[in-house]
Amino acid sequence: MATTAGATDSARAARARAAMLRRLGGTASLVLRYAIAAAAIGLAWELFSVRFDSPVLFPGPAKTAARAIELIEEGRLQADILVSLQRILIGFAVGSVIGALAGLAMGSSQLVADLFRPLVNFFRFIAPTAWIATAMVWFGLGEASKISLIIYSTVFVVLLSSMIGVGAVARNKIRAARCLGASNRQIFFLVTLPGALTYVLTGMRMALMNAFMTVVAAEMIAAEAGLGYLIYNSRQWMETDSIFVGMLTLGIVGLMADRLFVLISRTLLRRFSFQ
Repeated sequence: MATTAGATDSARAARARAAMLRRLGGTASLVLRYAIAAAAIGLAWELFSVRFDSPVLFPGPAKTAARAIELIEEGRLQADILVSLQRILIGFAVGSVIGALAGLAMGSSQLVADLFRPLVNFFRFIAPTAWIATAMVWFGLGEASKISLIIYSTVFVVLLSSMIGVGAVARNKIRAARCLGASNRQIFFLVTLPGALTYVLTGMRMALMNAFMTVVAAEMIAAEAGLGYLIYNSRQWMETDSIFVGMLTLGIVGLMADRLFVLISRTLLRRFSFQ
């Protein structure tokens, strides 16, 4: 018995080591791919800037990096990042909750879908930037107007993806649950919701991109801080290197947010995770 138990423990330890090595190998491969992509982009950027031969209009990587260091030393870049992230996270979270609940309701009830589908199909084709003036009139020049635009850009992506997810749940699973005596509530929480969760997460991941794009437009109007404000304000003073810093920072922060979202999904919802 002791020998069998020892062999079982050894096998488990070996599997755990193998899994850890696979994760480390996957992480190293991901870092390598990003490093190669960054090097290729940097090389192409340097070649274009030399070809363009106008540092004011098209600054190269060195000039942009120097400006980024200046902004960091001044504390401006960190402050702009934090302000934009706060707006993005609040708008994304509220919009995702509203979109997921509405999408699950529309997917689960034909009556709800028939009532709200025309409105959803109408408003989802109106760009968030079209609402900037109206948001300023309704909510003022403070945070509410900017966050409301991010909520708007998030809701419809999550809603449609959630609705599709409910429709993708196999009907046989629902029939089987009913045959076993499950109530509608049990069917929703034990069958429909788990089956649609992957679609909800996918919609949230796409909506996160929309939130990053919308925050730039929102911060270009009546803002005093944020990455969008940095880009817009730099344009007025022809500080093209600061514009490039703002755009690069948006891309880097957005990439980190996307990978963090995927990591959380894989960790907390491993059964429903995606690549």
